[in-house]
Amino acid sequence: MKKTLLICLMGYLCLPISTLKAQSKVAESPPGTDLVYQPGIPGQEGESPSALSDTLTIGDQIPSGILFTNVLKLGGKPINLDQQKGQYKVLHFWATSCSASIKSLLETDQLQKDFQSRIDFVPITFEPLDNVRKTLEPYGILEKTDIPIVTSDGRLQRLIPHLTIPHFVILDQWGKIVAITGKEDMTNEKLQHLLDTGQPSFRLKKDVSFQLRQDEFLIPGNEKIPEKNIRYLSALTGYIPEVKSSLIQHFDFGSYFRIVNMSLFKHFQFAYSGHDIVDYFGVNRIVLEDFEKEEITSSKTGMDYREWKMQEGHVYSYELILPPGIEPFAYMKDELKKFFPYIEARVEMQKRTVYALIQQEVRSFPESQNANKSYKTRPFGVEMTNYPLQGLVYHLNSFFLQSSPYPLINLTGIDYPIDLKLEAQLASVESLREGFQKHGLELVEKELEIPVLVLRKLNKYKPIQP
Repeated sequence: MKKTLLICLMGYLCLPISTLKAQSKVAESPPGTDLVYQPGIPGQEGESPSALSDTLTIGDQIPSGILFTNVLKLGGKPINLDQQKGQYKVLHFWATSCSASIKSLLETDQLQKDFQSRIDFVPITFEPLDNVRKTLEPYGILEKTDIPIVTSDGRLQRLIPHLTIPHFVILDQWGKIVAITGKEDMTNEKLQHLLDTGQPSFRLKKDVSFQLRQDEFLIPGNEKIPEKNIRYLSALTGYIPEVKSSLIQHFDFGSYFRIVNMSLFKHFQFAYSGHDIVDYFGVNRIVLEDFEKEEITSSKTGMDYREWKMQEGHVYSYELILPPGIEPFAYMKDELKKFFPYIEARVEMQKRTVYALIQQEVRSFPESQNANKSYKTRPFGVEMTNYPLQGLVYHLNSFFLQSSPYPLINLTGIDYPIDLKLEAQLASVESLREGFQKHGLELVEKELEIPVLVLRKLNKYKPIQP
């Protein structure tokens, strides 16, 4: 029997916004409500970057007079794109909110070393210089790289809009855009081919054209009946082209789920995690048995992941409306059994290595005396008032530590609201350990029996017939 233990969150694309800010907003609601999946990026809902009239694409000329004055490295010396004509340039758009995007700076720096003066690489972010420096310092990026980094840029971000990062735009010797691509195609081979032939061989990175509003149904669309008053609906579709992946859930009047273009793996993860903030089934608590590699989830990113999503049986959209009184997650589990009978899902106890959060022997954490409740994440920590510790543990498991090999388990015995100002990099176990220690809490590795979600393939996949 083949077994695959998944240890990282598959196929996620980074959004060029502050993920911490988005999570902070959600986290102000009770833990377990909406911390796992976000509906999409904020802003003008439904508007595509392509809707802007002054945006640039392949074949367009970069405007003259673009001067970058906020630059890390080069002693802060400005970069003038007009003065750099005569060689190929790669504009590398990135943001501090995405760890994969930060890592891509190292890869771009290595490409600059490989190609030296033949190609000029320019990493660009819209974020302020001081914020970029503060974020990169703990990673050691500034010490490990020589490439200058442009900060506080707004003009090129507007001229070349994009939804996912890192995002690469290649200019020829005269400043004309010859390619727009993702990091998967930013290879020595493709760049050398460009130098040798003058012909780009990069795949076009095409971000999604639109996203659904949070209050917009996926299936019911009869405009002749504006008030449909739907009490029950269940619909399943395959991949829907050009629609952004998202998950919406609310329980105002009955229950409503809308899952758009997400892997089958994530459908099962969502249904079986439910509202359980203690036993949330992160990727480090899910086991796949007898599946082929990348059959129901994928480690691909960017354009490679988009191509994977388009293949039959990988990605589905699901919409569910239920009246009050019906437990929606149990209902969804039953539907998954009907839709995908070749998959067996079960929860079983297994001994696993975990990060256990415990109280120091001589310390006792006081209960909050505040009447108001709040929970806010910051770039380097979290501040919570009159808030349950388990809510923070859930948030760490479902978001910041989603790629950790081990889940975080709360063994403190603190089952009452507390006040806590934690200074730490929330995606770093070592930084969390140091931060918790200052508050009388320890983060230690332990072997524990914990619930694990097991997905087993019973027989060959058969496409769902329309």
